[in-house]
Amino acid sequence: MSTAALELKSPPITFEGIIRDKLRPDVQRIDHEGFYPENFMREYGEAGAFYPVTETGNFYQAIENCSLVGETCGSTAFSIWCHNTCLWYLTNTENSYLRDKFLHRLSFAKKLGATGLSNPVKSFFGIEKMKLKGERTANGYRVKGSLPWVSNLLENHVFGGIFDTTEGPVFALFDCSRPGVRLRPSGPFIALEGTATQAVSFLDAEIPDQMIISFDAKAFLAKVKAGFIMLQLGIGLGLMRGAIKDMHKANKTLGHTNCYLPEGPEVFENELINLQERTKELASDPVYSAMNNEEFLKVLQLRLDAAEITRRTTYAGFLHQGSRGYLERGSGQRRVREGMFFDILSPSTKHLRQWIKSIKNN
Repeated sequence: MSTAALELKSPPITFEGIIRDKLRPDVQRIDHEGFYPENFMREYGEAGAFYPVTETGNFYQAIENCSLVGETCGSTAFSIWCHNTCLWYLTNTENSYLRDKFLHRLSFAKKLGATGLSNPVKSFFGIEKMKLKGERTANGYRVKGSLPWVSNLLENHVFGGIFDTTEGPVFALFDCSRPGVRLRPSGPFIALEGTATQAVSFLDAEIPDQMIISFDAKAFLAKVKAGFIMLQLGIGLGLMRGAIKDMHKANKTLGHTNCYLPEGPEVFENELINLQERTKELASDPVYSAMNNEEFLKVLQLRLDAAEITRRTTYAGFLHQGSRGYLERGSGQRRVREGMFFDILSPSTKHLRQWIKSIKNN
């Protein structure tokens, strides 16, 4: 038989297959030992899981690809969100140098990226002060300050972030291998340990103009904010799917008692379908969903609803498992912890409520 015939008979590599073979065996190491699955991230991206972020009309597929990972490991789904968000910034920048050098590489995980917007977004609402300051130089900016938590970050990664200047905040792509940029592991945390979360210090780091995503960070954020938020939904949708599977599995042996729980898997399956349909609609044009106030309110409400429903679903999955869900290596308690993080991931549920109120009042 020819080599070509053998290749035709070989089953195609699927996203589910990569997750099964390359991620699932490491879930306990990720959760308990803080193992960062870099090889999986690169293989999943190389297979095409990330590039839909860059495609007009295909944005929802990136959310779906993240949710497939979230079914198995919420921690790694979060790492994918970090990477996809950086890719979203590069998709929307007008800086041709950044697009030419990084867009394709991040699209297929030749380079991995992250996002450091938690502090600046909070600062725009008066919750925190901006932690990074930039001073203009002849060819760019000199940046100093520190960010306590940036995830999916190693020394050969890049991340999008904002620093303040006398002319206003500037949005940049930071290269962690550059002089003056230092990383230090953060934590320990009760979950999400395997996400390469670092404290990042800028010690008069030189950021050249060619690394500027936008000289007007607020205007750029207004354009990308809906995509930034909707990409997070892959985490919640995946956690819900995993918890629903846990419920069905537990019901095979505990269904005679689980029937007395107030909510079963059928309830959450309907909730999941509703969230997916709302996400598909708003993700069809994420820039429009950001720039139109009525649509952006829907995005904020969707993210808030997803957090609330994910919390209920993961806890219900834990209850369905009973004492098995309380085991150290059990999926029930792990998903509960990962779901708790989805509540506080910026924008957190309290920040979302504040944001919704501010838009409605204006």
